[in-house]
Amino acid sequence: MRTFMTTLNTQPPAKLRDNPEIAKLFLAAESRHFTDAEFQQYLALVPDYADRVAAAQEVIAAELATVTTTIKQVFFLYPFAKYHEFPKDKCVRDVSYVSVYATHSMLMAEPDWFRDKLLIWLKTILQAFSYPAREERPGVTPAQELPYPEITRHADTLPKRQRAIYETYARLLMNYKQVLSPQAFALLQPHLQLAVDILASE
Repeated sequence: MRTFMTTLNTQPPAKLRDNPEIAKLFLAAESRHFTDAEFQQYLALVPDYADRVAAAQEVIAAELATVTTTIKQVFFLYPFAKYHEFPKDKCVRDVSYVSVYATHSMLMAEPDWFRDKLLIWLKTILQAFSYPAREERPGVTPAQELPYPEITRHADTLPKRQRAIYETYARLLMNYKQVLSPQAFALLQPHLQLAVDILASE
């Protein structure tokens, strides 16, 4: 079963993106995190969101290690290398994009943008692939080797094409929980949960 449920209102009453200066800032930073200078510009426009900037900076500092840990865990369970060319490079790219856009969604306070900008498109791409079944290891269970065995148990209940996707992004969420401050994770978590819910959905 899932550890978190999406609680976001996907139709916020006021959209930051309607501000031309903010829209320009996010457009310039598409597919990457803000620079320090861009964070300063953002704060000048949205001074009440200093806590979101601090959270985003924590994500940036933790992202490479967290994405790497997540992919190692998933590749332990699923034999991607047997079936796909350059699977780790592709996984790093996709998982990093989700992390970046979830962070932008948090800064923008606009999850419907995250859903429409990346998640629906990425879901179509990901679920078009033929994913291998989880690899059984004689005498070894995920609970003995990896944290969050509940994620694997839930993944095993899903249709085959959704299992590795759910496992990847649910683990990304939980791995961020381990390294971010409680305040930063509380801000990021609903946006990452939205990614889990959409990418692994029917």
